[in-house]
Amino acid sequence: MKKQECWEGHEQALIATIRKETKRIEELEEAGYRSPMWALLPALQQIHSATRIEGEAVMSAPPSFQSAGRGDLIFWGEKKGSAVVIWERLSEQEKESWLEKASTMHDWVVWCRSKKRGGGYPLF
Repeated sequence: MKKQECWEGHEQALIATIRKETKRIEELEEAGYRSPMWALLPALQQIHSATRIEGEAVMSAPPSFQSAGRGDLIFWGEKKGSAVVIWERLSEQEKESWLEKASTMHDWVVWCRSKKRGGGYPLF
């Protein structure tokens, strides 16, 4: 599915998704999260020739990826291929689901904050 076709005929769903995404971004930013700059994402994308980004918001996912989404929500494209995963943008449920799937994948890169003392982030 092409990027421009994904939301055709579903304007209300797009508006609802943007509202949810905006609220989610505001909550994450209030907690101190900052998105990796678009200058960094192409470098991450080159590690495994990633075609997909997972975790960014619908408004901030770079169009240089063939597909984008978070969890079960697909913004555009198909949920297949090598991926760049923005860890802090995933909900706890999305993180658990991704970790289960990641055990069978070999072509991904995860962007996350450095591990805090005493744990907090899984060893990928």
